[in-house]
Amino acid sequence: MTEISAVELAEFQRGMTDAQKMMFQTQFNGVRKDRTTGLILSVLFGTAGIDRFYVGDTGIGLLKLFTAGLCGILYIADWFSIGNKVDDYNRLKAQEIAAALRITEGS
Repeated sequence: MTEISAVELAEFQRGMTDAQKMMFQTQFNGVRKDRTTGLILSVLFGTAGIDRFYVGDTGIGLLKLFTAGLCGILYIADWFSIGNKVDDYNRLKAQEIAAALRITEGS
């Protein structure tokens, strides 16, 4: 997958009022993760699973922590996949925020 685009963010905000759009942007900017930070964490601390903890993948993070990156296999594999994991995390958070704002609109 690619990094979340402005068009995709606009799609999440479709049908929202201006106030909701502002709340969405504020909340999303507060929780979104950076691909470069994910890669740096993966290269420097990947054997300890810090990169997976960064994107909320606690189970694999613990596995990497206790097995030294699954003897280096997951450590190296995550160098190439952590960007997609960060993108997936950001999309999930955008969906959750948009859904929560739409629910509060109906209340």
